Amino acid sequence: MLAKDFKQSFRTTPEGFHFIFNKIKEHHIFKNKSNHKQLPISHQLALTLEQLGTNGNGASVGRFARSFGISEGSVVHCLQRVIKAINTLEEKYIKWPDMDHCRKISQVMAQEGFEGCIGFIDGTTFPIYQKPGFDGEIYFDCKKNYSLNAQIVCDCDKVITCFMAGWPGSCADGSLYKEMAIYQHSHEFFESGQYSIADSAYPLSHMLIPSSKAPTANKQINKEFNYCISQARVRNEHTIGILKDAWEDLELEEQLIPQDRLIYDDLESSQEFQNTMWDRCVQHNYRTGRLPM
Repeated sequence: MLAKDFKQSFRTTPEGFHFIFNKIKEHHIFKNKSNHKQLPISHQLALTLEQLGTNGNGASVGRFARSFGISEGSVVHCLQRVIKAINTLEEKYIKWPDMDHCRKISQVMAQEGFEGCIGFIDGTTFPIYQKPGFDGEIYFDCKKNYSLNAQIVCDCDKVITCFMAGWPGSCADGSLYKEMAIYQHSHEFFESGQYSIADSAYPLSHMLIPSSKAPTANKQINKEFNYCISQARVRNEHTIGILKDAWEDLELEEQLIPQDRLIYDDLESSQEFQNTMWDRCVQHNYRTGRLPM
């Protein structure tokens, strides 16, 4: 298979595929103790990467069952195993920048007038297939979709450094930020003079500088400030865009958890959603090429 075709199918290069394979191949979840033999790990990884990057009918369990010559239940188990294995890489590939990295980020941002800035935060939503069976109205967002919210923090290289997902889509970004560890235990993440940048939906604090809100935003000096803020925090918008472009079904409502589409009705589906999001953030960070190999 040509490298171009490989990347189109699996959303990574052959080198990236082998890297992920080598990282997860020894995971105990692939040690089969039953009489039913698993697919080779490489096949399970290929199936998972292709499914996560496909939407519509092409992402259905039935299509992958026919392609790989296995049952629909086996497809679901393959997806769950690979996602769980990749999630064990979370601590290495999704982590808050250390002191040295924070200093480097601050140096980059000082050139834009934001010395001390070590990250950017923004929220986004992911549509779900139908209205949840419990408290469904709180999942109805401003775009008139039933959705889940995710808060994503990245650095100046678009590496995701912190992540929280699974709250109802109607929740305000500023409110969800206050549920994050970087707010509740800010002293563990920020040194004196360090802060993140956000849009006006977030609260102003020593650790977070948002753009100005109306009516003060109408003052010329604040217009100029907001322009500079928007130029800086566009990195986060790009990060979310890259994440969604690489994994098409993040943008659509074709989640497979564990049915063909996400039906968000219980704690199990909540955990599955979070696991899937962690999996994709790990792979996003790997694709930046700025992480330990």
